[in-house]
Amino acid sequence: MLIVNQIENTHFSKTEKEIVDYIIDQGMNIEKMSANEIARNTFTSAPLLVRIAKKLGYSGFNEFKSAYLKELSYMLEETDVDASIPFLLSDDLMTITKNLALLEKETIQDTQQLNHHDDLQEAVRLLQKAQVIDVYGVLNHVLLAKHFKALMMYIDKDVQVIDQVTGQKRSACLANKNHCAIIISYSGQTREMVEVAEIYHKRQIPFISITCMAENSISRLANATLYLSSREMLHIKIGDFASTTSLKISYLMFYMLVSFRMIYKKNLETKIVVASYVDDRQSEDEYINEK
Repeated sequence: MLIVNQIENTHFSKTEKEIVDYIIDQGMNIEKMSANEIARNTFTSAPLLVRIAKKLGYSGFNEFKSAYLKELSYMLEETDVDASIPFLLSDDLMTITKNLALLEKETIQDTQQLNHHDDLQEAVRLLQKAQVIDVYGVLNHVLLAKHFKALMMYIDKDVQVIDQVTGQKRSACLANKNHCAIIISYSGQTREMVEVAEIYHKRQIPFISITCMAENSISRLANATLYLSSREMLHIKIGDFASTTSLKISYLMFYMLVSFRMIYKKNLETKIVVASYVDDRQSEDEYINEK
């Protein structure tokens, strides 16, 4: 769980730690408990619960409790494959390939279910309005963003992929009101991405966050918030299988919704014309060759 991971990386006093351990141990049982009841059960005081919540970035205990229960409920949903450890050393070749296929299918469904109509609609509106789309991320996020840039190029939409070499904070400071940013961070707490989000927010330039479903610093500032499948642990995992698939689907949703939903015929024609000039691939398969 991402909130538990955040808890593990936050310094608490001995008494605060006792409260945190109690909350984790009780799990969904805290849904019906008030702050005063938890304080009584741990022989502490309600103000300490507020202090714990604020250390974790929440305005108060009720906001933390709501976010914790939401994430816990999500993580307890039954899945066929563990997103963090999708196969074991003892698994044979076919079991591994089957599990990876199942994980991809579950991740796609999960991404679709986490993102609701109004959030997608607002994100699409911002991207359609923008003259320039700035994409910020780290590591594999940047590689996927370059594919998104290539897709959007076909329909004459300017996408800038801004990595650490380009200078992310500098680029954020140079953006103007004709820009809209997409800021990607699985945890929503990546320091560089939080700094970029704060610059866009302060300068009143819209941005879309793509993060895990847990409450986080980036999504709190965003004009539109979308979520990645959030069953993958931050550190204890074989690889970024689920989060990479989820981000790829998010980019494809943007491309299809921004490019084709409003002006489908025009953009399809543009895509075909451009492809006929820049793509010279041929195939012996008559069905896909189009010749």
